[in-house]
Amino acid sequence: MNCEIDCETLTCKRCKKPIKGCHIKRNCLKQGESLTLPDNIDVLMKNSMKNSQPNYGPGTELKKLLSKIGIKAKSGCKCSDRARHIDYMESIEPGWTERNIENILDWMHEEARKRKLPFIRAGAKVLVKLAIRRAKN
Repeated sequence: MNCEIDCETLTCKRCKKPIKGCHIKRNCLKQGESLTLPDNIDVLMKNSMKNSQPNYGPGTELKKLLSKIGIKAKSGCKCSDRARHIDYMESIEPGWTERNIENILDWMHEEARKRKLPFIRAGAKVLVKLAIRRAKN
C-alpha cells in the first residue's frame, strides 16, 4: 500500500499526521512503499502554513526578547518570517527548536552581520533557550 496525501488537510491518509519534510521518518511507510505526492505539493504546503500559522511559540518569544534589547525586525529582513517558521515547526513537531538551535543561531549571526552588529554565539544561545522555556510556560 502506498501512503497518500489528503490534499485538503495535508495529512497522511494512513496515519493522519501532518506531512512535513521527511514523512518516511514517521514510520508510516514500510520498506518498498512509496509516498504519493500531488504535483502542486509545494503550493499546498505554503498555503497550509499560512492558514494554520500559530500566533505564539519560541520564535515569537525570541522576537520579544530581542526587541527588549533594541533589536527589532526591519523591512526587508527575514526576522519575522523566520520567527513564524520557528513557531510553525514547533507546533507540528514539538522540540524542533531545540533540535535546530544551531541553524537558528546561524540565522541570527547572518542577520547580525547584515546589520553590522556584534554577535556572541553563546549569548544568542542563551536567548534562544530562554525563548523556548517561555514558550512552554
